[in-house]
Amino acid sequence: MTKTILLVGGTGFIGKHLITHLTVLGYSLHVLSRSERSSDNQLVRYYTWNMETGYIDAQAFDRVSTIINMTGANIGEKRWTAKRKSEIIESRVKSLNVLYHYIEKYKLPIDTLISSSAVGFYGAITREDIFTEESPSGTDFLATTCRQWENAAERFADLGVKTIILRKGVVIGPDGGMYHKLAPLAKLGINTTLGSGKQYLPWIDVRDLVQIYSFLLVQNPPSGVFNATASAHITLNDFSKALLRAVGKRSILPNVPAFLIKLLLGEMSIMLLEGSRVSNEKIKSAGFQFSYDTLEKSLESPAHQKNRS
Repeated sequence: MTKTILLVGGTGFIGKHLITHLTVLGYSLHVLSRSERSSDNQLVRYYTWNMETGYIDAQAFDRVSTIINMTGANIGEKRWTAKRKSEIIESRVKSLNVLYHYIEKYKLPIDTLISSSAVGFYGAITREDIFTEESPSGTDFLATTCRQWENAAERFADLGVKTIILRKGVVIGPDGGMYHKLAPLAKLGINTTLGSGKQYLPWIDVRDLVQIYSFLLVQNPPSGVFNATASAHITLNDFSKALLRAVGKRSILPNVPAFLIKLLLGEMSIMLLEGSRVSNEKIKSAGFQFSYDTLEKSLESPAHQKNRS
């Protein structure tokens, strides 16, 4: 019998890749969306929900025992005003709370939750430590957001639901994320490095990320946290140089000054100007093998090369 998974918040860049990947593997997906949607894929069905009222189409849970949660407002889309900060946290925490109370109310037989978080859990700082899943959280806004996000997911243990949390790095892919935004500039020979360029960039190729999801579904590990980052520790200088090489360009332009980024983005600039290394040893020790664990493998792959022109 085909396994059915409830995918929450799967309509963005990563979600689209995950839907394609899991349906190719034969999984049936029920996707929760705030608006009516349809799909040409017989394995994908969309259902509506409303976080404000707590409404969820009951059919979304039909034959579902596993939930993959990817909800959350884009953290880099707007300046971090007090209102925007509240929206960022609420979009992550409230969505999980709605799911929790719905499952509790109707005593639904959910046994596994795979929920998103981010390496921002460790804080936006630049230092030589390599953070592991056992490292303490930071104290800035990114860390506070991730900590509340994870706390909301961990509550599901009270319902007997096994909870796995993925702390994702910056996701790179040819059709979205950081690469998609910066590649057009690199093609013009523009240096995309910000500030000193010495800040580390914990990252992961979107194709490895979706493979991690299917790996977890098959291996069924116990509750816990996994960092989802590539093996290669790179700085923003490294990324910019590799990106320029990948599009056949060179640049003699200086880095974009940190003060300019701070002027343009305010407090949000910290997520671009700071960054530390994050270990992926735990997921590798569990048996996962990365296919794009160096930036060169990721950027020189056919999918990226198609987007050079």
